[in-house]
Amino acid sequence: MALRIVYHEDFMKHSPDPYDHPENPSRLVAALKGLEESGVYRVSESISPPEGDVGLYTKVHSPAYLRHVLSMAESGLDWLDPDTYVGPGTIVALKRLAGASLEAYNIARRGGVALLLGRPPGHHAGIRGRALGAPTAGFCIVNTAALIARLLSQHGRTAMLDFDLHHGNGTQEIFYDDPEIYHVDIHQDPTTIYPGTGFPEDLGEGEARGTKINIIIPPYSGDDIFLSAARVAIRILERLEPDYIVVSAGFDAYRGDNAFTVMKGGTTMYHMIGSRLPSIARSGVAAVLEGGYGVGLRRALPSFAAGLAGLGNPYPEAEETSSGNVRKLYAAALRRLARALEGLNALAEEAVAEELEKKGWGELL
Repeated sequence: MALRIVYHEDFMKHSPDPYDHPENPSRLVAALKGLEESGVYRVSESISPPEGDVGLYTKVHSPAYLRHVLSMAESGLDWLDPDTYVGPGTIVALKRLAGASLEAYNIARRGGVALLLGRPPGHHAGIRGRALGAPTAGFCIVNTAALIARLLSQHGRTAMLDFDLHHGNGTQEIFYDDPEIYHVDIHQDPTTIYPGTGFPEDLGEGEARGTKINIIIPPYSGDDIFLSAARVAIRILERLEPDYIVVSAGFDAYRGDNAFTVMKGGTTMYHMIGSRLPSIARSGVAAVLEGGYGVGLRRALPSFAAGLAGLGNPYPEAEETSSGNVRKLYAAALRRLARALEGLNALAEEAVAEELEKKGWGELL
């Protein structure tokens, strides 16, 4: 089944103009160019979604928070916090994003694979915006991936995978006590980067304890570590056997994506994940664009999309290996996750233990 790319030019109308801001319409220009130049766009089905009701987002956000956002946006360009802007164009984008969310949901519900190229991004947006004590909402306004996951969870077992450089703290907050949503998040060590959340011990609350998995990777990680983290996440999802998988797809961990990225991973991990997810989900997959601000959108995004479409990696690269010290830090993080999972989640514990044993990470400790 063909990859379906859900996109509308209204997503460009959420704009910081006249201010400079990394989360701006040029991100989608870069993403579309990357997909076109790689050939992925040509072999995929492009879907233009209708407008939708922004009120749909009350399934994952406080109604008061949404009213606040819309009221500020109607008044002109303004700032929800020092990182996150809104304006009249934001309302247009959010209406279209609501419609696009339903399109992606319906594609996955019918057993297809959807890639939603929308903005603003959303995985830092919690129930009332800022989540888990983060200082800002990190450019995010509404959590589209969380909305799609909530809708799909009404029809079957639903898992979420987030591989943005930053922890999806908004998503984790929304589902922290919800046992119906399984959330696996690969991100940079939270002691070294915004939003400072997402530790291995953060496993959920109540009946949901053990369903939130945080796989942390140290700064300066190379392909060896990125691929290891991806293998752990894939093994967990395989053991879970979900009906649906929803992806918060960020590409800011790709080497050289932006001035703040210190990671050394290339396209291999993104293509591997994209290739595996359609066969793991019993029904469908819906991926939602999160971060990525430069070359990650032009190379890593097309590699991931090619994997989803069943194509080879359009941008194969020589793999970079992490330094010995960085490898030790990652091995310690894996062991820490294994200990946190003891007695709570056997399938995830087994997936981590297998990586520690088979790939020799445990020998570094």
